[in-house]
Amino acid sequence: MSSTGAARAMRRTRAGVMAVRAATAACATLLLAACGGGADAGSGAEAEAAWLAKDQVKAVLPDQTAMPGWQVTERPASGSMETPMMESQFCPGAGAQGCERSRFFGSAAFRRDDDKAEARFWLVTYQDELDAKAAYEVLWRNTWRKSGTENVDLGTVGQQRAATAGPAGRHGEAVTGQIRVGTAILWIGASGSTVAPDRLDKDFPKHIAALFAERAQQAQNGDKPSAALDRT
Repeated sequence: MSSTGAARAMRRTRAGVMAVRAATAACATLLLAACGGGADAGSGAEAEAAWLAKDQVKAVLPDQTAMPGWQVTERPASGSMETPMMESQFCPGAGAQGCERSRFFGSAAFRRDDDKAEARFWLVTYQDELDAKAAYEVLWRNTWRKSGTENVDLGTVGQQRAATAGPAGRHGEAVTGQIRVGTAILWIGASGSTVAPDRLDKDFPKHIAALFAERAQQAQNGDKPSAALDRT
């Protein structure tokens, strides 16, 4: 091959390589766009849920101000999950399954002013949202076995939720609900009479679930929990 022909061949080869590189870059750009990649990929994504410190867990629990018309029977309190007693209480399954990478617990309880109904709140927080999500179904299996067979609607609170109702005493009913809000798993309990005029409002479990979930979300957003029930 002449020197001129060799030069032309080399130019064609270089042009072909550049074209392949350009096509590859274009394909990569399209793939990143399709998969949400690139520098701005996370700009519209949901922010990662924050884990809660011990004092934040206590603040999430409703207090007297958040529960007008109800009296505190167990003051809001929080503590570490790193004890066998707490693990067995919240995660009674074999090997305390569901408590892996849990951090803190909290609980509070109330009685209606007429002493005819009770409400209870408790929660467990986790290191991150994936840990809480993995624990949710495990803990709900432990909960629903003891909480009744009738499904109860809690609305759209949290990322996961479930509730059941069952009889309590001679003329009573108890509802237990479980909700996951980011890195926390919450439980609500409501019990009262099924007989007028002392009957517990059928929407009360939904109301306190919304209250508790909102307070948990406020804390994970870095805000002071302030959600409260409306006085009726």
